[in-house]
Parts: sequence; structure tokens; C-alpha cells
Amino acid sequence: MKVVVLIGSPRKGGNTDCLADAFTEGAVEAGAQVEKIYLDDHLIRPIAEVGDDGKTRVDLRADDDWRKIMQKVIDAQVLVLGAPVYWQGVPAQMKCFVDRWSAHYATDWLLDGLADKVWAVLCPYGDPTDDQSRWVVEPVKVWVGHFKGSYAGHVGVATSKKGEVAQMKEIMQQARDLGRSAVEAAQR
Repeated sequence: MKVVVLIGSPRKGGNTDCLADAFTEGAVEAGAQVEKIYLDDHLIRPIAEVGDDGKTRVDLRADDDWRKIMQKVIDAQVLVLGAPVYWQGVPAQMKCFVDRWSAHYATDWLLDGLADKVWAVLCPYGDPTDDQSRWVVEPVKVWVGHFKGSYAGHVGVATSKKGEVAQMKEIMQQARDLGRSAVEAAQR
């Protein structure tokens, strides 16, 4: 059982990273192998112009790290998106990665590769007034539906100080539990 955790935040040791570590603990307890990938450590260029026919599109930016990372995602049974809310959406690093799906939109490689995955979201946000995780979670649910996957859930938390979430025992336990339940769902 393989799990890939894509970290969209550029801040190592931050809240997204801490949530990912807790998720990983739960996933490993459930028997999974987990790979955490910091998107900011890789060259992932924005999508280039694509053709009108989805089946014949060519990824004009295939000389970067995107395909190597995407193959790891395809090889996994569980995909976790660690993405803090940046201006009502995912960070640019994550958006760049996801947008490149459009270069392969109707290919069997992408459609079959992302089919039947279990997805989860780890989403810190800075605004304490209400649950801002919806800005990340709702688009992800659309992606899950498009690729015929299943949504295991998310952990959202209002916190902006670096690493602060590590002191929030209940939230960290939620992330561990989500790691365990996502792997168990993928094993069914």
C-alpha cells in the first residue's frame, strides 16, 4: 500500500508539514509506505498551451519534474494534498502541479492512473473567523469526482504560526486518524 503526500506549502516544519507527519504516522500504523513530496523542492513549470483535442495534447513542458512526481502519484493508492489556504485556494506550487493535468486531460495514462484513488486533504488556514478549508476542500472534491476516486476526508485548522499545530493534540490526532482511515479505505 503506497501513500503519496504532496506538500504545497513552501514552509518546511510549518503547519501543513506537521499535519502531514501526523497523517503519515496513522498511515504507517495501518501498514502503508508513505512518501512525502515537497512540491517547492522541484521544478514544476506552469502549463503551456495545449491543443483542442484532449487525446492528442502534448505536454510542452515535459522537461521538468512534473511527470516523475505524477508517476509516483499514479503508483500510489492514496493521494494526500497538504495545502494551506492562500487567497481562497491552494498555493501556487500545488496549483501548478494540478494544472498540468490539463495537458493529459483525456489520456488513459492520467484517467486510469488517478481512477479509484483515496484522497485526503490537510489544510491549515490563517483566518480564525470560520472554516476556510472549504477553499481547498471543495475543488479537491470536484477532482475526486472527475477521477472517480473516493474522498476520505480532511483536517482543517485555523493557525498561522509556524509549527503551532504540533501543540494541538486533538487536531494532530485527527490527522493520525485520517491517515489510518484513508489507508483502510484503500485496502477495501
